[in-house]
Amino acid sequence: MAKPDQTGSAIREEEKLPFKVKFAYGGAEGATTLAWSTFYVFYLYFLTDIAHVPASTAGLIMMIATIWDAITDPAVGIWSDRVKSPYGRRRPFIAVTALPFALSIWLVFTDFRLKGVANTVYFIFAVMLFFTCMTLIGVPYTALAAEMTSNYDERGSLAIIRVGWSQVFTIIAAACTLILTKYFSSVLGNTRAGWSATAALYGAFGIFPLFLTWRFTRGYELHPKEVSIRFADVFRCAFRNKPFLYTLGAYAFGACALNTAAAILVYFTKYNMKMTEEKSSLVLLLLFATTLLWVPIIALVTKRMGKRASYMLFTSVWAVTQAIGVLFLKPGMDIFLYVIIVLAAGGVTVIPFVAWSMVPDAVEVDEFKTGQRREGLYFGITGVMQKAAVALVLWLVGLSLSWIGYVADARQSPSTLTGIKLLFAWGPSIFLILSITLTVLLPMTRERHEALKEAIRQKKEGSPLDPVLMEKINKLL
Repeated sequence: MAKPDQTGSAIREEEKLPFKVKFAYGGAEGATTLAWSTFYVFYLYFLTDIAHVPASTAGLIMMIATIWDAITDPAVGIWSDRVKSPYGRRRPFIAVTALPFALSIWLVFTDFRLKGVANTVYFIFAVMLFFTCMTLIGVPYTALAAEMTSNYDERGSLAIIRVGWSQVFTIIAAACTLILTKYFSSVLGNTRAGWSATAALYGAFGIFPLFLTWRFTRGYELHPKEVSIRFADVFRCAFRNKPFLYTLGAYAFGACALNTAAAILVYFTKYNMKMTEEKSSLVLLLLFATTLLWVPIIALVTKRMGKRASYMLFTSVWAVTQAIGVLFLKPGMDIFLYVIIVLAAGGVTVIPFVAWSMVPDAVEVDEFKTGQRREGLYFGITGVMQKAAVALVLWLVGLSLSWIGYVADARQSPSTLTGIKLLFAWGPSIFLILSITLTVLLPMTRERHEALKEAIRQKKEGSPLDPVLMEKINKLL
């Protein structure tokens, strides 16, 4: 176990974090996942079918918010790298942003029935606020993991626990959202109020796991004396870090696949499979409940085969299942749909594992080159890619729905139903193929990472660098 020293730093070489610390660290992931899963699964549907925003305008709202996010994510990452506080560089962001974060969840799912341009402007503002709060929590929070341990396998363990928290709260979002909105709609008298009340409940509930993380990770943060970092380092350092670029690309395309499937699933179950809201909720529940069962399997496979091989295995199964299996689905074939969902769940589960466990490994490449630990910079860029993937997908899906003739909450034409099926079958699969290709090219391995850490140690001590180590890490530089 790592013991904090007098400056708050810790011994990093072979540390094992206590389970309670790793478990509590996942709390913030649960809170942000509850909000994020509700957002990327239901927001396009909320805009088109509840707030009656045209599908093309809904996509435009997301793209404008993402342009703003492209600035804030790296900026917050750089800011958190520079912070000097007795509470660490990252944890203060979690505590300060908790209440605004809860408010932002409520605002994005609340329709005040504004008209025309005013309505569009409101939703742009609401999504920008939501993205900003997600950034202020998410970037420092994910960067904190890289500070808590530098052990390759321990980071994998930490990521698996995060995945567990993530899947539990994704299950809550998937299983409860449509049921809660229907309940509150009946109590409050209209559907819009039902969605607003559900979002308010989620926001209030999410505050508690945020403070769980803030409290129990105390003492495991780094307190470096000085970190030199500028916005230009995004281009001079991060975009010249080969392992990071491959990891970032693989994660971005994987996130696009996940978000495409999630955005289309609600439309597919409602119109193509003729399912009720209760059955649609059951499909979402099955998907995300199954992902929780896949977590220990992925952990075991990853430990034996490594991160890259594990990722390629599970995403490949998902790609094949999605591309071929969905094409055979017809109304009434619920069991066949459930089988596809179960097989796809392994790929859905493994995608966030890439960023959460591989990005910290790439940070050490930067540390070897510059002598600086700048986790915030790298997770800031990763945060941009995560939200850009959602925005891009929702924009493309919105345009595609308009193009195939989708009419909100109405009987769809045969050509529109075919278009929805093709989007659901092939959209995710194309992104998965791109993600798998970049993962094959990723040069980081367990052996090279251990060699990299030893080279960093030798460099800090002023010792001559071992030529054998340099040969091992040459492909990382």
